[in-house]
Amino acid sequence: MRYKNRRITALMVTACLVTACLLSAGWLAMPVHAEEKQAATEAQPTKGVNAKEKQGKQAFYPALTAREEKLEAALRADTEGNFPEIPLSEVMTYFSELHNVPIVIQRTDLKAINLTVDEPIDVKLTDLSLKNALIQILDPIDLTYVVDRDLILITSKVKAAEMLKTRVYPVGDLCRSGPDDYQVLEEAIRNANLGDWKWEELRSAPGGLGGGVGPQPRRVVNQVGGTISEVAESQSLVISQTYHAHNAIVELLTQLRQARAAQLKSPDPAL
Repeated sequence: MRYKNRRITALMVTACLVTACLLSAGWLAMPVHAEEKQAATEAQPTKGVNAKEKQGKQAFYPALTAREEKLEAALRADTEGNFPEIPLSEVMTYFSELHNVPIVIQRTDLKAINLTVDEPIDVKLTDLSLKNALIQILDPIDLTYVVDRDLILITSKVKAAEMLKTRVYPVGDLCRSGPDDYQVLEEAIRNANLGDWKWEELRSAPGGLGGGVGPQPRRVVNQVGGTISEVAESQSLVISQTYHAHNAIVELLTQLRQARAAQLKSPDPAL
């Protein structure tokens, strides 16, 4: 009987020890699992930010296509090259292969200004963007580049000035005081010397043909140039201009928005 009681007591002690061990292991496992769950939660990628939300509102319409964005990215990329009296065609082939973008010389446009694709290029370029490299090469011989038809075209400055594209620029955020703001913004764009404009305002002599008492504004038409129109209903400016002028307009509007944001953040203009 005593042996049986001792055996029962031993079994009870063993059971208690096992239970204690299991409970201890469970309590130890709980924080471990909690830490693993937290680590897993932190490791999960956060919800991505939409590109338009991150970059802000669309700068203009129609937006650039995927191919146009690729070309613009290539033009912003760093480049270099050493060209000791190398034909223009070979120089453009070099950049085309280096940046994996189509660069096409418009032979007819060059011929119109008495140039050929064999025009010798003598320049060494380091540590600058592709677009600035092209300007360094092309500007001295009255050529330029434009992005058109999913290509980087090499053409004459005269021809490029005739290649106009129309864009719609939403500017409601810059014209909140009233309708007059659109005219002020239009004049700011015109006066910033960003391109040639077909319509230009000039002032006639005092008391002109209409018998006015003072200088009266009048408009004249240039043979070549862009146009700009206010569309208050859509809070936009409709601008027809060259490739390079559009790029400059985007930059100007960006700077105006930056200046406005800075003033809203700090009312003191000196800050």
